[in-house]
Amino acid sequence: MRYLQITLVLGAVALFLTGCTGRENKSMVTDQNKPVKVQAVRFVPDSSQYSYVGVVEESQSVPLSFLIAGTVEKVSVDEGEHVKKGQLLASLNSTSFQNAYQVAEAKEKQAQDAYERLSSVYKNGSLPEVKMVEIETGLEQAKSLVRIAKKNLEDCVLYSPVSGLAGKRSIEPGMNVIPGVPVITLVKIDKVFIKVSVPENEIASIKVGQAASVRVAALKNEVFTGKIEHKGVIGNPLSHTYDIKIAVANINEKLNPGMVCNVLLTKSSTGNYAYVPQQVVQIDNNERKYVYIADQSSDRAVRKIIETGSLWGNGNIIVTNGLKEGDLVIVEGYQKIDENTSVKIIR
Repeated sequence: MRYLQITLVLGAVALFLTGCTGRENKSMVTDQNKPVKVQAVRFVPDSSQYSYVGVVEESQSVPLSFLIAGTVEKVSVDEGEHVKKGQLLASLNSTSFQNAYQVAEAKEKQAQDAYERLSSVYKNGSLPEVKMVEIETGLEQAKSLVRIAKKNLEDCVLYSPVSGLAGKRSIEPGMNVIPGVPVITLVKIDKVFIKVSVPENEIASIKVGQAASVRVAALKNEVFTGKIEHKGVIGNPLSHTYDIKIAVANINEKLNPGMVCNVLLTKSSTGNYAYVPQQVVQIDNNERKYVYIADQSSDRAVRKIIETGSLWGNGNIIVTNGLKEGDLVIVEGYQKIDENTSVKIIR
């Protein structure tokens, strides 16, 4: 009996010691610091660059057409050829118009002769007034027909109203033309526009007069500089973009309409900003964004509520509020911690 009592006492002591050891081990596990890696917050000037694809356009386009119908007799300019103001571009067969003009002149001469002969008779009172009015009307009509015939004859030739470059030619000798249908298009490329479509969420940061850098692959990546001259106010409902036009001086006329280019726009500086890796930003139950920072004074993780802006660089996001210079944002190990978790910074 005594032996049994001694055995029970020893067992109770063993259980007590085991429980104490378990609690001690558990306490050690709880207090163990979680290893984390951090990134120090630094504020930098807000001078982000935005990259877009643009297309070169002429600064001015002048579609030219004949004012009368006819058959093309001669075309004096080819596509890509430089033309001067007043230069002959094309002409129509003018035989019928020349004949019409000669007939109109003959009728005018006849009407003028009749007017001169009968004017003296009318002054002597030998010709009724109504007859004289009829003769005067006939003379005016003959003069009008001469002016019309002369204008039609002059419209058989097409001259350049401005100096420029023949951009497109859509006629050949022997073709029939219709009044008002463009046959040759003149373009001015001493200055060109780079047309760019900007997403609607970025158009607010674009300003007229803002500098731009244009790199053209077709010209061995040559870089040109320009400024935004036009900013669209009506968006495309399908692509949700707005068009802007960047004016570029094309002194040597290297840039031709239709060339595709890469455009870099530098956003105007509006202050300083910080950025963190996008993946470390989490959302709580109240839809608030937060990150964990390492508090070196207590070696614990602290949750910081933040406000964010647009994406920046390679996988980063701009933080507009909530962080200060020098904060140590936990960028590795944040998945395994909570508020006040003990952490150990791994350098």
